Amino acid sequence: MGLVDNTPASAQTAYPDGNVSPGPALGGRVPLISWVQAGHAAEVVDLLHPGDGFEWIDTTCQIRHHTYALRVMGDSMAPDFPNGSILIVEPDMEPQPGDYVIAKNGDDEATFKQLIKDGADYYLKPLNERYPIKPLGQYQVIGVVRELVRRFR
Repeated sequence: MGLVDNTPASAQTAYPDGNVSPGPALGGRVPLISWVQAGHAAEVVDLLHPGDGFEWIDTTCQIRHHTYALRVMGDSMAPDFPNGSILIVEPDMEPQPGDYVIAKNGDDEATFKQLIKDGADYYLKPLNERYPIKPLGQYQVIGVVRELVRRFR
């Protein structure tokens, strides 16, 4: 019995091996900001324009006015988010339990963790078991991670 190829004709023509096809036309470019700037991301992003001397990151996810990128620092979210990888962050999205989030404390220091809920309480959970889970407490979620950008070269 033969297999039926359900690949659209346009994809078969452009990509004859059927291994890849064009993605949706979403995304754009977002500024890569520092962890210090992340505490005030909306103000920082509002002041940036392409060509301002900052690094701009291409993304495939839908972006909004204040969407930005951050570079992961440290290994608290390894192995899924290795040191140096780039996150696309949406500050205008409501965080849900299970989301990966950027949160800041009262001193405007930002951190990257997974938001979890246990009963009525929320926590910030690192993926690396060497680091402790922290109560959300004084932290305020300032962005939801939408995409991990992995560059190989």
